[in-house]
Amino acid sequence: MTPGYDEPRTIEELKTWFKEHGYEPAQTRFFVGVDVRSPKAFGIYLDEFGEYVVYKNKADDTRAIRYQGYDQEYAVHELYQRFQQEIINQQTRWAASNNSNKQMRSPAFDAFDQYERNEMLKERARRLPLIILLVFLAFIFTLKFMLRIQSKMDKNFGLLTGLAPLVAMGLVMIFSYSWLNGMKVTDFIGSLSRKIRNGISVAILIYLLVFALANSNVQSNGYYSINNNLYYRAGSNWYHYDDHRHDWERSHYVPSQLTSSSWKDYNNTGSHQGSYESFEQTLYYTNWSSEQRSYSESHDNGHDYDYSSWSSNDWNSGYTDWNSDW
Repeated sequence: MTPGYDEPRTIEELKTWFKEHGYEPAQTRFFVGVDVRSPKAFGIYLDEFGEYVVYKNKADDTRAIRYQGYDQEYAVHELYQRFQQEIINQQTRWAASNNSNKQMRSPAFDAFDQYERNEMLKERARRLPLIILLVFLAFIFTLKFMLRIQSKMDKNFGLLTGLAPLVAMGLVMIFSYSWLNGMKVTDFIGSLSRKIRNGISVAILIYLLVFALANSNVQSNGYYSINNNLYYRAGSNWYHYDDHRHDWERSHYVPSQLTSSSWKDYNNTGSHQGSYESFEQTLYYTNWSSEQRSYSESHDNGHDYDYSSWSSNDWNSGYTDWNSDW
């Protein structure tokens, strides 16, 4: 089984993914790199024999082993996919209950919570290097986010794509400067001159105007051939056909022509020389099609649930089915 491109492939990557998305192990009961023995817990860890173990501790304190072996990527994939299923379950149950103000946490894993608190205190002691890193990441992640949203919405945001990372950097710098100097953000903004505040307001208005005017279409799903290199666009992901391996692979690089206004010129396979395997026969296409069907079915099944206000803070481990084997 080949995990998707955006999936974590190692335990460390999975741990980072959980942290970046704000999912606390003590709340979700998904533990990465930890062999938890208490009831109601999912997890993955490397045992003393060098094998990766993916497990579920059920409500009755029995343990079900989902995978035990030496393939770390497969093990991580199993837990990651189970967590994705649980996110859907959490959102559905939360929306149905309409009880977002009553957040419930399962019994905390005290040792893990204490470790997290200590780590947080250490990070606060190293504020300046962290601020530099946050400013840099704000630019990178905002740019990636804009490109992803641009693809999903089939719109070319143009100048907005370049402006958004700069705005994100500016906001991070404002909050970081306030934090570094022990000031409230409102106090810091109030200390700025009227001229600077007016300039910031004008910049925000221009940004919103550019966003409102960004309405030109971009690529559609399908085959693209450029310089005899064959690509396939499936949603927000691009894939490239390797003529030597005779197989499709996730593309980390997409030619600029395919993201410009001339993209339609390459939306065909007629100019491609040589044979190639159909992308529709790959696992990539199967997974993507399944996601598309699941999304469509969730909108056509008569439930008008609104998940837009759901966040990781609304996670309730009581919604999880702890009696099943997985």
